[in-house]
Amino acid sequence: MKKTLMVAGVLLALAGCGKEQSETLSPYEAADMQATSYNFQLFPGAQYLAPQTELFRRAHFVMQPKAKTAPPMAMYDTEASLEEVAKFYGEKYGYTIAENETNNFSSVKPQAYYTQGDLAADTMQVKPILEQLKVQADLTKASGTWRGVHISPKTDYPRVTLQRPYFDFTKSQTVDKTLVLMVKE
Repeated sequence: MKKTLMVAGVLLALAGCGKEQSETLSPYEAADMQATSYNFQLFPGAQYLAPQTELFRRAHFVMQPKAKTAPPMAMYDTEASLEEVAKFYGEKYGYTIAENETNNFSSVKPQAYYTQGDLAADTMQVKPILEQLKVQADLTKASGTWRGVHISPKTDYPRVTLQRPYFDFTKSQTVDKTLVLMVKE
């Protein structure tokens, strides 16, 4: 917790250095600073999701109870299509995105591939974690299918997971935007 507060303080201090006191950062500039600090490649126009990122960080400690710190991570969303965002990250990483994890039954798992699932069923799987975090989300509001992309990390680049639509646990609603989750492993 102290380390997170310290990082937040450093980011706020850095934000003040490049701007005059009367200016405030736009949401995109603030998200870009967060991404740059972790060497995250930010999709143009993506919006940083602070409450969702913090919830995901807290969930890390439930899933990894012996962890002292959470890895650098950030969540963003964008109106851009899943395919547009996947193409952006595929090009940044130098990966071709396979149609699925088996890549035409290859024995080698592709570095980037499309995934899909049932939003209601997949959302219910995290219910025990939400209960431990004391998050009151109405999971019955999750419905429909989702499509996503998994992009494996490269040296100094995070793992990127994309999904559209996604369920926002902080607002108990399905969001028809492309979610971008980056975790530096």
